[in-house]
Amino acid sequence: MQSAAAPLRLPGEDRVAWVDYAKGICIILVVMFHTVNHYEVAVGAQGWMRWIVEFSKPFRMPDFFLISGLFLSRTIDAPLRDFLDKKVVHFAYFYLLWLGLTLLVTDHDMLRANPVEFLKLYGWNILQPTGVLWFVHMLAVFYVATRLLRHAPKWAVLLAAAALQVSHQALLVDTPSFIANRFMDYFVFFFLGYAIHGVVFSLADRTKAKPLFTLGVLAAWAVGNFWLTQQGLHHLPLYGLLTALAGAIAVVEIAALLSKWKSARFFRYCGQNSIVIYLTFFFPMTALERLLAKTQIIPDVGWASFAILLISVLVPLGFHLAIRKTPLIALYVRPKWAKLTNNRPGKLVEAVA
Repeated sequence: MQSAAAPLRLPGEDRVAWVDYAKGICIILVVMFHTVNHYEVAVGAQGWMRWIVEFSKPFRMPDFFLISGLFLSRTIDAPLRDFLDKKVVHFAYFYLLWLGLTLLVTDHDMLRANPVEFLKLYGWNILQPTGVLWFVHMLAVFYVATRLLRHAPKWAVLLAAAALQVSHQALLVDTPSFIANRFMDYFVFFFLGYAIHGVVFSLADRTKAKPLFTLGVLAAWAVGNFWLTQQGLHHLPLYGLLTALAGAIAVVEIAALLSKWKSARFFRYCGQNSIVIYLTFFFPMTALERLLAKTQIIPDVGWASFAILLISVLVPLGFHLAIRKTPLIALYVRPKWAKLTNNRPGKLVEAVA
């Protein structure tokens, strides 16, 4: 997702292009996760897409957070007001807006029956962001945490973050707070993207220079990741961290290869508009899931899940195109009144999905 800040200028336009491809892969995997899980629960059966969800589970969110940290070095030392505007208020605006819209769909009966309880639910979801929008919430937390830690040795922060991740995976450290638990799960990947962004971009360059070798490495990784997920070993402490890192690297390499082929530009378009998909997919997904579960128009669970996935990705993109020149674009672009600074109108969130 694009940011209100100008994109980081890196040598070679294609190096930025692969980031969009990576974000496109990640956002599709995120929508797939919710689509498959929701529909399979609704019909009480599993389909052929389940194995893809399980295969991507170790790296789906870690890679999203790693990519989100790649451009932070550009703004980490910005004036505090500018930093808070772009990295906190920006995400808070989208989270608060779309949380309200989501609750209107899921809990409209409560709103009619007891508005006070509805407001309490809204407030609780700010403290405990357990819905589909939690990623946006956590990004603001991670940006602030990294800003506060920017003068600490990066290796020390990474070691501490990795220790927290392993400890939480082993259930040695757990809290009642969703935010604290997700911090332990994913901050290590976000900070890693910030700390070694140069290494990640160099990896993408080497990938494109040696495509055949990279394909061999990716094939070996795919076999290993499939076996680990089938055995459930990726849930074990340290194994989880290592499989997440391996998967995140694999997505970077796949994205770098895809950036060489024009036929894969749909993934880049999804990446460029990942905030649009992420914020909106819940609505077409919910409607279509209920329709298909009730009517069984598509009897095969896997193909029904695939249809919901496709529609849940395409409808947000089409909706965005339809409203981009109307006041409704405030759903995806912060209006001036929601800014702390008087910069030119911002684009979409760069760091998000």
